[in-house]
Amino acid sequence: MVGFPNAGKSTLLRAISRAKPRVASYPFTTLNPHIGMVETSNGAQVAVADIPGLVPGAHLNKGLGLSFLRHVERCKSLVYILDVSSSEHDMVTQLRILQNELDCYQPGMNQCARLVVANKMDVLDRVGNESMSSLARVTRLPVLPVSALHGWNIDVLMKALTTDNQSYAV
Repeated sequence: MVGFPNAGKSTLLRAISRAKPRVASYPFTTLNPHIGMVETSNGAQVAVADIPGLVPGAHLNKGLGLSFLRHVERCKSLVYILDVSSSEHDMVTQLRILQNELDCYQPGMNQCARLVVANKMDVLDRVGNESMSSLARVTRLPVLPVSALHGWNIDVLMKALTTDNQSYAV
């Protein structure tokens, strides 16, 4: 899972696995990756990594960016976690910044992305709805709205994480 600091990656990992990363309401709570095991419908297990938050300029080592990006290199697929409630960047901007950071670090790295998760849907307002519509128009990836805190759409996310199917019913 790749996203900005405080996008809810650790909360999401707690919701889908038994991992217990530290969760707080301030950025950079996660300074090391956390791994959670998620069981698929056929009983296999998939490792899901909560990568510490990336910031604009991470590929230039801003905010410990290079050490965080090195962890992303080892991932077979990526899930972008975007914060619906972010006042700093709308979701389209968040996605473009994250994609750019990955591509600047290693060209083509963001090609293994499978899904965009719009997290914190429990605080969505009119501006957030407009941002969701914009995001759906600009990305070639499926967009899945969830609330990790309240467990909304977690079952659909689990299915998306544990299957190769690229169309997810929301």
